[in-house]
Amino acid sequence: MGKEEDLEIVVEYVLLQNLFIDLFIFKTTEKILKIKGRFFFLISLFASIFAIIFPLFHVSGVWSIVLKAFFGILLCTLAFKFKKFSSFLKIYIVFMFVTFLYGGVATFFVQSVGQIHTLIMLGIIFVAYLIMQFAVKFVNKRKNVENCCTEVILKNGEKEFNCKGFLDTGNLLVDPLTQRPICIIGWKLFSHLETGVDLEDVLRKNVDKLPLAHYVMLDTVGRKSKVLAFEIDKLKAHGKEVEKPILALCFKNFPNYEIILHSSFGEGV
Repeated sequence: MGKEEDLEIVVEYVLLQNLFIDLFIFKTTEKILKIKGRFFFLISLFASIFAIIFPLFHVSGVWSIVLKAFFGILLCTLAFKFKKFSSFLKIYIVFMFVTFLYGGVATFFVQSVGQIHTLIMLGIIFVAYLIMQFAVKFVNKRKNVENCCTEVILKNGEKEFNCKGFLDTGNLLVDPLTQRPICIIGWKLFSHLETGVDLEDVLRKNVDKLPLAHYVMLDTVGRKSKVLAFEIDKLKAHGKEVEKPILALCFKNFPNYEIILHSSFGEGV
């Protein structure tokens, strides 16, 4: 009788462990592909029961791999909607990749420290899930930034400068003096423009050498500050060419670009 009770407890723990791991797999797949899934809990429960009873059939070798692959196809078909085979193939590949990833984490800890209590394993998988979520969010954010980046050409006097610009739909900054849109640059790009103005001049507000030099209010993430605004000869970006554009100097570092374009550069393109 004691052995039967122990067996029931083991089965319950295995079912619980597989249930949560399958849920994490589906949620991670959903996050990576940016699509909405369905019935995750029920499908995960179904997959967990399959994982428990599958060894009872003593299927091994190639047939084991084939059956598990087809079962993965079934799970993806139940959990996600798709209209084209290419969409399904993408879902299936990501699903299998995430499955192997979580399986690899579990195998690594079991091989490193031996058999782990189910609750500890769930904690490890949950941490892996949080790390995965952070990584996906980071990659998506970086990808979104890259998609909004474009080549920018600045002309000031006889000099031309090629740089990378970020088209920010949230940049609605307008110069109060001229009512012209303002693009924002960092110190590195400012120093390359050869304006004849150095850092000390900017801090002392000794900027008479700059055309139309004045200060405007810049609001970034709830923080307002006065920044130097000035005019250069020409700016080309995103299929548009602007004569006498207004630039504002911001001392904040830009990670993947050198100039933040005004939202107007995205209009009508």
